Amino acid sequence: MDASLFSRLVAELLPPSLANSVRNHLLNPRGPLQFYKRQLSTQMRSLTASLQPHVQPVLDRILALAVENQGITGMVALVVLMTVVVVVMNWIRRLIMWWTRIVARAMFWAGVVVLLAWIWERGVMESVRDGVVVGGKVVGYLAVLKDFWMAEYQRYEADGSAGRPSSSGRGRVR
Repeated sequence: MDASLFSRLVAELLPPSLANSVRNHLLNPRGPLQFYKRQLSTQMRSLTASLQPHVQPVLDRILALAVENQGITGMVALVVLMTVVVVVMNWIRRLIMWWTRIVARAMFWAGVVVLLAWIWERGVMESVRDGVVVGGKVVGYLAVLKDFWMAEYQRYEADGSAGRPSSSGRGRVR
């Protein structure tokens, strides 16, 4: 990014006193940050120049080996790619499981707090009476649901027995 553009963005986004401080201490060419940036850049260039004669032959050998054995290189690349995919998918699975556990625990404790607040507000005897009424309605609903499912199951069994093969080995043809 251009220094003048960065300076303009700093001036527009930050308060004036902070923008002046950033311009004087961080963006000033004679400031300590710029000095250390130049020093680091010089040292990295010299390090790269000193390591290049030692690293270049190794890289050349690896590249020549990869060009000679393209089949093996492709297989290695495929194995590496599959390993990376499996590792990333495992991270995603673990992250989803962690959030699911957090949400489940939060919901459980929120339910406990709501139950305690309800008991606190209504009193113990009224809460027990309300709980019995709600429990009775839930049990009644489950009884109706059970009757419905049993009727459907009986109907299925009646329809299914007509489609089964008889003892002679011949079934119904549709």
